[in-house]
Parts: sequence; structure tokens; C-alpha cells
Amino acid sequence: MPVQAKLLPAALHTFLLALAIGLAYLWLMTPALEKYSLQAMALVVLIYAAVKIATRAKFWQILPTRMSIETALATFAFLLLIGSTGNLASWFFPLSYIHLFFIIFSSQIGTSIIISMLILLFHFALNPALNQHELVSLATLPIVMLFFLFARKQHQEVITDQYIIDQSEQELAEVNYDANAMEKFLVEFLSPKLDQLKELSNYPGNSPTIYGQITIIKIEIEKLMNHIKKQNT
Repeated sequence: MPVQAKLLPAALHTFLLALAIGLAYLWLMTPALEKYSLQAMALVVLIYAAVKIATRAKFWQILPTRMSIETALATFAFLLLIGSTGNLASWFFPLSYIHLFFIIFSSQIGTSIIISMLILLFHFALNPALNQHELVSLATLPIVMLFFLFARKQHQEVITDQYIIDQSEQELAEVNYDANAMEKFLVEFLSPKLDQLKELSNYPGNSPTIYGQITIIKIEIEKLMNHIKKQNT
């Protein structure tokens, strides 16, 4: 049975992401650790995969669970890989955009903006002497961040609109069901019963039978009213 990923408070989630960025920077700036960056990255990826296996059964769900420690693990792994292979000049730098996508779609908006700026500072701190190509690469990060934030907002609006549509369709289906139940009651039960009572009233000796039929009608009306009340609550 999958374990439910823990939803972290926004402040704690932001702190863990900032901590992951700081640890990645310290690791890369420490010569004794920097040479083991790829091994550390691989270990973190394995831990990330283990967490995903424990929390989800579907193997294609690689996006970090919203507001979870998974985003911090992914951040540490991405920054180690990119920072240890050339930073802004790394062949793996385009993975930064996937990293931003992970952060923005698994964090609150405020957290996304703060962490994106810290990632910008991380790359600059590793290599302050930027050439023109590296400066352009660094400048793309806030642009992509803004694009992903806009895409996230549109995605949330689509989900909200779809939810409203689904709710309206469900309510309409319930109304139609109640209308059909009422029509069935009137046509198949009440109308024949009234015709039967009309026939019975022509004979004075049928009073007990008429009373019994009226009692049945009242019982069925109460059942229908109780059903309608349950649908409306």
C-alpha cells in the first residue's frame, strides 16, 4: 500500500529548498567533496526514486509531490550535476529548466520565486566571471520562471473551470433523476390509484378499502419526500 507523502508547511518547504541549494554550493566549493559530486548526485537520485516508489505506484509520476521533501532532493541532485560539470557552460545546464518546472509546479508561488532567485545566485556564486554566453544562459532562468508561473496559473484556472463544470453536470443529473422519479410516481402509481379510488367511491360498502388505499398513497408520498430531502442535503 503506497505511503502518503507528507505535506510540509510553506515556510518549512522554502527552508528545505534553500538548505538544499546551500548544501550543494558548499559541497561544490569543498575540494574534498567536489570530486564525489556525481556519486552524491546518483545517491540522491536513488533516494528520490525510493521515496517515489514508497509514495506512488505509478512509475511515470516523476514530478515531486507538492510541498514535500522530494523537491529538496531533486534540487540538490540537479545543482550537483550541473555545478560539477561546468555550471553555466555545462552540457547539462538545459536541465535547469526542468528543475524550475519541478519547483514551480510543486511549490507555492512565493516559494517558487524565492528559490528561483537563490538558484540564480547559486550559479553566479560558482562562476562570478561570466562571459557573454554564460550571462545569456543565466538570464534565461528568470524568463523561464515567469513563463512557468504563467503556465501554472492557466493550468489552475483550467482545473477550477473543469471542477465547476463537473459539479454543474452532477447537480443537473440529480435534478433530472428527481424529476424522473416524480414523473414515474405520478404516472405509474398515483394516477392509477386515484382512478381506482374513483371507481371504489361509487359503492358505499368500499369505505375500508378506500381508507387502505389512501394510507398506501400517503406512505408512498412520504417515501418520495424523504428521498428528495436526502438529495438536497
